[in-house]
Amino acid sequence: MYPPPAGPDLTAEQCQELDDTFLSSDPYGYFSARIGMMLRWAESDVDSDEHPLAAPDDEQQHATETRGRFARLLGRPVGFIPETSPRSIATQVATDAYALRHHAAEALVRLTAALSQRTNVAESCVWEALSAGPNHLDQVVSQLRESFSSAEAPMQFARLVLREQDLQSGMTEQLASASNVFADWLQFAIDLLVGHELQLNAAHNKVKHGLSVRARDDLKVSFVTTPPSTNGTIPVGALTGPDAVDIFDRPVIEVLAQAPKVDRHRQGLELTQLRVDVPAVLGEAYMIAWAHGAMFHVAATKHFEGRADLPDYLDAPAHPGYPVGGPHPDHVSGKAPVGMRFPLTAPPGGGPTRRPPGIAFRDSFIPLIFTGSAMRNVRVVADEATEEA
Repeated sequence: MYPPPAGPDLTAEQCQELDDTFLSSDPYGYFSARIGMMLRWAESDVDSDEHPLAAPDDEQQHATETRGRFARLLGRPVGFIPETSPRSIATQVATDAYALRHHAAEALVRLTAALSQRTNVAESCVWEALSAGPNHLDQVVSQLRESFSSAEAPMQFARLVLREQDLQSGMTEQLASASNVFADWLQFAIDLLVGHELQLNAAHNKVKHGLSVRARDDLKVSFVTTPPSTNGTIPVGALTGPDAVDIFDRPVIEVLAQAPKVDRHRQGLELTQLRVDVPAVLGEAYMIAWAHGAMFHVAATKHFEGRADLPDYLDAPAHPGYPVGGPHPDHVSGKAPVGMRFPLTAPPGGGPTRRPPGIAFRDSFIPLIFTGSAMRNVRVVADEATEEA
């Protein structure tokens, strides 16, 4: 229960009570649970009678009760679970993994921006700063960059993710390594949210708002140096040999969205195709959540320190530890392509599109230039060497 408003601003007592509630939660546990759930679900046998997310033996009864009540509420037989297929699971996991990584990225960026703006820990409210701060991510990122624009930025960030007791004897090589890893994942999270050549954040918004995306696991795209023959065939070796470059060899999410403005000029509709390597995407989500969990623990510890009258349920969540030596973002996804984009309509105000089609990588973009007509219905045929064997 909370008392009625005492004015237009939160009182110091309200700030403390609100952060008592918020900062005793466990976001690292939340993200870890979702990642673990998806990993188990992705490897499940949909033809098995055993539910892929079944609880351990000592929790099996509770899980059975949950499923039983679900079925009863729908008027279905006990044990009812909606039918699905391996393809549905593959595309669902890819979509949810992509959304989860973005969810974690936005959580980390917003928390970092909110904490970096605090001038008085005792009187400010973290929950209010997160809930009433800027809505637009561009504003959040600008705020964050401004906060870390001085020469003290590395140490300023380190104090957000490293425990105060660990820093009492000064910065060590291991602590610096962990802080640098967390900082790299913060930058990775920022790059997911703003400024990339592909509409990565728009894709997440389309997943959230109406699921207006197409996830698929049947799209294979490779670039090869061997052109199709005049009869419309191409040898299979051209697609698998050393000169072939796979662009899409994993599930793909297709997104239709208005392209962002270029120099304040509106652009037309754009189709974006995003490669989703589920283990890598979940690995990236985990590292982002790890940085967020460390930062959340430090903020919570500062909030609760020195208060001996707290009940047991009000306490900072555990610190998730330090990723000394990595992994850094390049260690997880490497140099794999992020996806492709294709402008579909001209800018509403006329003139040529300012966003050409192309292939995007994490830190580079290769435009595509079409010099001839498209060839459709190309057939892949066996190599001559294969036929002779």
